[in-house]
Amino acid sequence: MIRLYQAAMSTCVQKVRFTLEEKGLPWEGIAVDLHSGENYSPEFRKINPKAIIPVLDDDGDFIFESNNICIYLDEKYPDTALMPTDAKGRATVRELLQLIDEQVHHDSSALTYGIAFRPGVRAKYDTEEKLEAYLAGMPDAGRRNSKREVITKGVDCQECTTAIQRLSLMLTRHEERLQHSDFLVGDQLTIADIAYAPYMTRLTHLNLSGMWADKPAVAAWFDRVCGTKGYQQGIKSFFND
Repeated sequence: MIRLYQAAMSTCVQKVRFTLEEKGLPWEGIAVDLHSGENYSPEFRKINPKAIIPVLDDDGDFIFESNNICIYLDEKYPDTALMPTDAKGRATVRELLQLIDEQVHHDSSALTYGIAFRPGVRAKYDTEEKLEAYLAGMPDAGRRNSKREVITKGVDCQECTTAIQRLSLMLTRHEERLQHSDFLVGDQLTIADIAYAPYMTRLTHLNLSGMWADKPAVAAWFDRVCGTKGYQQGIKSFFND
């Protein structure tokens, strides 16, 4: 049985659920309450020392990191293949996934905290001591420093400015790529499309969809992705208003 440690609106979890649903794989969700810091608890850190979700438990085999989980699922369960058949196409998918790991996820997180989460975090951790105790639960020093800047300074901080600049460039490059195909890598849905869909969704929920108002190919591609079974069942059905 596949079990997924998850939270409803986590971008990283969304791409894994998308993959599971697109492939028609049965799975069971195990909720992790990110807002209460459950992922920083000693119990969860025994499962994943990095204190992040998702974690996939595939009959006792624990797989970590969302993009890696999606590739694992495609390789172990090859029905409804989500990787190109040619070596160049597969390399392009991995290149696009690397950009998510290096920039896109960080930038999305910065804007999410700056726009949506900051008021709640500031209200809950209303002294410097409480905030530092909250941040201390994050094992990664870079993540701690980024969250501290966004939480204390808001959307005017350099983290958010850089995020907008880099995401704008990403969308420009997607627009160029989509002049030649229906999806990011060819004319078939791949893990690249699945992995970017949650970040497009997050920008929509942050009222930033105007970032691709002048990019018709990106808009049409996102509409196609949203129309898939995997998106509807793995992402949209978990929306928390």
